[in-house]
Amino acid sequence: MKSKMLGNVWTLMMSMALLSACEKMVIAENPEPGEEGNVVVRVTQFEQTPFDARTRSEVGEYCSRLCFHVYGEDGQRVSYVNQKQEDTGFGTASFSLSEGRYYLVVVGHNGSSNPSFNANVRVSLGKQVGDTFWCCEELVVGDDDIEKNLVLNRIVSLVRFIPADPSPENLNQLIFTYTGSRGTFNGLTGYGSTNTKQTADLDVSADDSQFEFYMIPRDQNDTINVKVNSYYIEEGGRIHSLAEKTIEEIPVRRNSITICRGNLFDNKSSSRSVFISVSVEGEWGEGINMSF
Repeated sequence: MKSKMLGNVWTLMMSMALLSACEKMVIAENPEPGEEGNVVVRVTQFEQTPFDARTRSEVGEYCSRLCFHVYGEDGQRVSYVNQKQEDTGFGTASFSLSEGRYYLVVVGHNGSSNPSFNANVRVSLGKQVGDTFWCCEELVVGDDDIEKNLVLNRIVSLVRFIPADPSPENLNQLIFTYTGSRGTFNGLTGYGSTNTKQTADLDVSADDSQFEFYMIPRDQNDTINVKVNSYYIEEGGRIHSLAEKTIEEIPVRRNSITICRGNLFDNKSSSRSVFISVSVEGEWGEGINMSF
């Protein structure tokens, strides 16, 4: 069954490759699926976080927004439901679909606005990337109604820097720059779909003991080279550069926290070592530790 579904997914991906990557899908704004839909889907589990998700408060512990988007085999979106935590029935969506094969893409997140779902099932979270969950399910609609329970998987990596040296006294901004993917991903695979220059800007203080940002890896063996620039920005806007550091080949994995330890503000290059930690941080998967 798994190999059959993979074959169907690849067929869908090949079909969508014929679509213009720059073309927005056209569909009515905020369609309202029928109350008596023949397809009902329900979020019942988040990766490594089992729970009986029958109330919106339980689902809302992990995300404040859910997006359910249904695509036909031609790659065109045929229906969708976007939900906020305060909505009645948060975590459950109903669709009225004619007979055929479809693909359901679900994204759970905590952003202030919904992701954009574009041609080729390309999903973009925008610049503010936080903890994000996803799943893709095949729906084969026939004579019988469908009820499906969904497991959402965390698709982000959290990259955390713990400096071993003291922060500059007037530090108030860090900018992390790397080439890869951050908030745009393939809705069928959940992996990052860009390989471009990315930046993560953080407002910080010299008292902070660690600094971190989220990103979506391009594959399960992804690595990024990160340049860290430290600044002091005056109230009038004048910018003072304090330090610059480049750390190469940082491993990033879905559902993992990569912890980078070393001198962050000495403006010197340093060797690095990587090892896999056996500890688990919260509900995240196996962590990755490295020194530089």
